[in-house]
Amino acid sequence: MKSIEERTHYAVINQGGFDICRNYTKPVIFVALIFFAGIFLTAILLRLNVQILFASSWLENQKYLASLSSSGKVVCYLTIPGNDTTAHLSASSVDPNLCTHVIIGFASVVNCTINLGGNDKIYKDAINLKSKNPQLKVMVSVAGMNEISTGFPVMVRNHANRKKFIRSVLAAAKSLRLDGLDIDWEFPAWLDADARQKIHFVQLLYELKRAFTKRKDKLVLSAAVAASEAMIDQCYNVPEIAEHVDFVNLMAYDYHFYAPELPFTGLNAPLYRSGKDAGLFATMNVNYSANYWVMKGMPRNKIVVGIPTYGHSFKLQNVENHGLQAPCSGYGLLGYSGFASYPTICGFLNNSATRVFENSSQVPYAYKDTEWISYDDIVSVSTKANWIRSSGFGGAMIFSLNADDWNATWHRDSTFPLTRAVANIIRDDLNETNHMY
Repeated sequence: MKSIEERTHYAVINQGGFDICRNYTKPVIFVALIFFAGIFLTAILLRLNVQILFASSWLENQKYLASLSSSGKVVCYLTIPGNDTTAHLSASSVDPNLCTHVIIGFASVVNCTINLGGNDKIYKDAINLKSKNPQLKVMVSVAGMNEISTGFPVMVRNHANRKKFIRSVLAAAKSLRLDGLDIDWEFPAWLDADARQKIHFVQLLYELKRAFTKRKDKLVLSAAVAASEAMIDQCYNVPEIAEHVDFVNLMAYDYHFYAPELPFTGLNAPLYRSGKDAGLFATMNVNYSANYWVMKGMPRNKIVVGIPTYGHSFKLQNVENHGLQAPCSGYGLLGYSGFASYPTICGFLNNSATRVFENSSQVPYAYKDTEWISYDDIVSVSTKANWIRSSGFGGAMIFSLNADDWNATWHRDSTFPLTRAVANIIRDDLNETNHMY
């Protein structure tokens, strides 16, 4: 039994212990409250972040889905007589409501300035189409092919030359009331060309875009670009190009044509590879090219996929061997140097030629005797247009209005039948019953 002193001492100790515990309990409880509040807030924030993440993902998905259903561009090249072998099509005969953009081709680069070649009337006639469709954009394409010591290579070489060219473009756009410029340089830094052209090309686009955006009425800037993987890698800095152009016109055609080095038949513009394609040839199709541009850094909605209205003809070595990769000895008789317009092809088909639709590639070819031709028709261009739209690309480019059956020679109920078939799918604002113009 404890004494009074001991009980008193014990009580004091316990009281002190209680005081000590009481004094320490306040901060412990406070810390605990903060701790649990932190957990609670963290849970809320995590939940909120997840919701934001999913909302962001959902929003991006909705934007992508919206792009699939939104109306796209239909960019149509109208070539100046003398630039190809097709029948003469005047600008005044073009349906002003068919295309979103009409690009007149081709001007050139001479002494570091744009040279319209004395074709001002054609540009003015094209501009007059805007009186019937004010939303139509009329542009000029400046082209250069296999140039070494003239044209683009010289113009892009330094800032002073590029500035001279840009000033001439602005002057032409102002005098003719043009809506934009298309650069069709075939091709910067390709093969034995100066590798620095790849950089100069981007510099040109950057300086053009900067000058265009300073105008009250901003000009449109596009570039016609190659489709082959090797050219894309060697000629273009894709992410930097994407920063400066409004869109690129992907030349998704001429994958196969007669050449002595490749003396066999092939498809001009297959949507997909055929069962016979292997190695390099497996990459030579529209689907591969367009998606390769995406992989290299070009946004889908800036890629306008080319659809040809012409075909390539071949001369078969053996009339019994008339499929894909059949040996051939030269160009066919159709067209000029193997280049045949759609009306020419329709005439060939109407003359008992056999049509074959290559299901794997989703394009046709036709043959009769030693004549063999790869081309596009209503079925194949419609398939491509649906693929373009469902894939979220920016639209379709038609090359060219001139090579289409623009005066309804064979398609009696429709002018520009191939272009119209594409436009009716790509665009939402067309009256599909309006087939004649």
